[in-house]
Amino acid sequence: MPWIPIRSVDKHVHSMLIKMDDNHMLTIKSFKKDRTVTVKKSGGEFNIIEEGFRNQNFTVDEKSLKKTMKDIIDLEYPRSHKVMVSEQEIHT
Repeated sequence: MPWIPIRSVDKHVHSMLIKMDDNHMLTIKSFKKDRTVTVKKSGGEFNIIEEGFRNQNFTVDEKSLKKTMKDIIDLEYPRSHKVMVSEQEIHT
């Protein structure tokens, strides 16, 4: 997927995550690719892996997904103008 402006990425990512099938993941990367946020969907829950400013994993439900993603994007990409968003299937 192409580069997405940071001011609209939270809405774009949220709609992609809601429509995404199980066993798929969405990755958000900065231009330098030194900060990455990966979201894996399984069942009705989303496992978020944050690698950058903070390195942590946590699981959220669909109800708190939008606010959580907005907070993470604001923290991880404070000076970015665009981020790369890609979706892929998890092969097990």
